[in-house]
Amino acid sequence: MESCMSSMVKYLLFITNFLIFILGLTVFGLGIWVLVDKPSFLTLFEEAQSVSGTTDSFNVEIYTSAAYILLVVSFLVVLISFFGCCGAIKENKCMLGTYFTLILAMFIVMVVGAVLGYSGDLEKTIKDPLKSALSYYKDDATEETDVAYKTAWNKVQEELKCCGIDDVNDWTSGNDFQWDPTGANKPAGCCMVKRDGTDISNNQLACRKSTEGPTSEVYYFKGCYTMIKDKIEENQNLVVGVAIGVVAVMFLNMMFSFAMCTMVK
Repeated sequence: MESCMSSMVKYLLFITNFLIFILGLTVFGLGIWVLVDKPSFLTLFEEAQSVSGTTDSFNVEIYTSAAYILLVVSFLVVLISFFGCCGAIKENKCMLGTYFTLILAMFIVMVVGAVLGYSGDLEKTIKDPLKSALSYYKDDATEETDVAYKTAWNKVQEELKCCGIDDVNDWTSGNDFQWDPTGANKPAGCCMVKRDGTDISNNQLACRKSTEGPTSEVYYFKGCYTMIKDKIEENQNLVVGVAIGVVAVMFLNMMFSFAMCTMVK
C-alpha cells in the first residue's frame, strides 16, 4: 500500500512539474517576443511622455520592465519545475527539499504580488496621464516628435479598434485640434474599418467627419481605455479561476514534495 501511494505521489509530482516546465518555457518565449516586438500601447506612452515633456505622470519604466520581469519569473518557474521533475523521478531527497523551499518562497511572493497588484489604480496609472497628454496631439504634425506621437495614437486605435481614451468625444471636447483634412473631427486611426468588417482605410472622410458618438453601430468609436477596462472586467472571473487553479496546484505540489521527502530513505 505504501509503495503504491509513493508511486502515485511520485508520478503526479513529475507530471504536474513537467507540464509547468513546458508552460514556463512558453512564457519565457513570450517575454522575448514582447521585448523584440514592442506593443503599440507602450509606444504610445513613450511618445506621449516625449511630446508632453513630463516624466512624473508617465511611469513608463513599469511597463518597459514588465517583459524583463516576465523573463525572470518564467526562468524561475522552469528552474523550480526542473527540481520538481528530477527530484520526483530520481527520488532525490535533496532536490525535493530544494523544490519545496523554492515553491514555498514563490507561493509567498505570488500572494504578496496579488495584494499589491489588486491595490493598484488602473485609472491613475493609465487613463489620467494619457488624458493630460491628449492635448499635444497634432493631426497636421510636421515635427519628428509630433509625427511619432500621431503615428502611435493612430496605431493603437487601429489595432484595438477604438477611438480616444474614454470615447470618440475626447477628440472634440475641450481641445483645439487642427485637423487634416479640414472638417475632420478625429484621427485616421479611428476610421480604418467598420463594425461590419469593411475596410475603409482608403475612404475615411465620411467616418472622420461623422458626428456619431461611442454607441455608433457603424464605426468603432468606443474609447481605448474603456475597451481595455471592459476586457479586464469581462475576463475577471477567468483570471480569478486560473489564479485559484495555480495556487491549488502549487499547494498540492508542496504537499507531494513534503510527502516524498518523508517516504524517501
